Amino acid sequence: MQNLDGVVLVGARVLRSDGRLEPASIEIEDGRIARVVEGAEATAGRIRYDLAGRIVAPGMIDTHVHGRLGHHVMSATRGSVDVIGRALLAHGTTSFVAATATVEYGRLLGAVTGLAGLVGPVKAGAELLGIHLEGPFLSPVRRGVHPLEHLVAPTPERLDALLEAAGAALRICTLAPELDGASEAIKRLVAAGVRVAAGHTDASYARTAEAVAEGVTRATHLFNGMPPVHHRKPGPVPALLADPRVRVELVADGVHVAPELVGVLLRAPDLRGRVMFVSDGTDVAGLADGPHRRWEGTPVVIRGGAATTLAGAVAGGTGTVLDGVRLAVDQGVPVEVALAAGSHVPADSLGLTDRGRIAPGQWADLLVLTETLDIETTILHGVVRREES
Repeated sequence: MQNLDGVVLVGARVLRSDGRLEPASIEIEDGRIARVVEGAEATAGRIRYDLAGRIVAPGMIDTHVHGRLGHHVMSATRGSVDVIGRALLAHGTTSFVAATATVEYGRLLGAVTGLAGLVGPVKAGAELLGIHLEGPFLSPVRRGVHPLEHLVAPTPERLDALLEAAGAALRICTLAPELDGASEAIKRLVAAGVRVAAGHTDASYARTAEAVAEGVTRATHLFNGMPPVHHRKPGPVPALLADPRVRVELVADGVHVAPELVGVLLRAPDLRGRVMFVSDGTDVAGLADGPHRRWEGTPVVIRGGAATTLAGAVAGGTGTVLDGVRLAVDQGVPVEVALAAGSHVPADSLGLTDRGRIAPGQWADLLVLTETLDIETTILHGVVRREES
C-alpha cells in the first residue's frame, strides 16, 4: 500500500464532476481530493505521478450487493463483510450497500441489527455504506427466488421494528407499491431518511406513478422482478422511466438485461444521470463454473459466469459494476456516460456528498484505468490498494 497524500496525478483524462472526460490534474491531501485543475497544472513542490494514456474515474459504488466468494451479507459477520469488501475492491468498487434477502422476519431483524454495527470502513476493502432491504415487502407473483412463505405486508409494527433495528444504517428499502399498507410505508420510510425503491412488483402504471408521488425515488433492478412492458398494459417500467425523480438500477451483465437494451437506455439523453449499474451479486459471485449451493440452500449452476437455478431461472448476479460500464461502452455508450452510471448516479441516488465524483473535498476513491477500461490502480481514501479477487 502507498499513501498518496501530497501527490498530484497528472496527464490522465479525468471524469470531471460535471460529466466531462478531459485532461486534468488531481491533488490529494489527507485522503481526500484537494484540488482538480485543467491540464497538467499542479502546485509546485508536490510529487507528480504521470498517468498519460490513462483514464481516472471515481471508484464504483454498488448499491445492491448480497455477497461474493462464498460469503453472504445475511451472516452479518465482520469476516464475511471483509471478504466481500476486499473482493469488490479488486474489481473497482470502492463502496457498497449490503442487500438483504427474504427470511423469517425475526431473523431478518437480527441480520439487520448485525449489519448496522458493521457499517463503515472494511478492512483493506470497499467501504460498507449501509443496508438495502430487499424483501420481505415484495409481490408474491414477482418474488423471483424470494421464498413465498416469508413475504409480508409493510405494517406499521414491522416498520417500527425494522427502523429500530437498522437505525441510520438503512439506506434503501425495496417494496412492491401495490401491497396493502404500501402508501403509508413509503411515507414513513421517506420521513426516516430511507430511499424507497419500487421492485419485485406487479403494480400498474397508475399505481407506480402514485408511488413515485408518495416518495419512491428508485427502481430495483429495472425489468427484473417486474412484468414486461405491454402496449395496452404498460406496467411499472415505463412509469419509473417517465418520472425524472426516479433513478433506476440496471444489472448490466448481459444476462439480466439484453446488452442492446442497456445501450438504448444509456444513449437516451433524458435518462443520463438516472441509470445506475448494480451487480446484484450473490454469494456465488466470483466462484468457478460448475454446481454450487447458495447460502440459503438453493442449488445453482454457474455457466460462462452466469448463475441459474436448476430450472434455468437467473439466480442473482455474478459480475461487477465495472463490468456493466464495459458492456455499455461496447454498446456505443460514451465512456464518460458509462462511468458516471457506476459512480455519479449511485452517489446521487443516496444523497452522498463525500464520494462518487472527482471534486475538492471528496474522498480520493479513484480508479486508474487503461483506455480499454482495465484497472491499473485502485486508490481508496488516498491509498493505493492492490487486492486479490
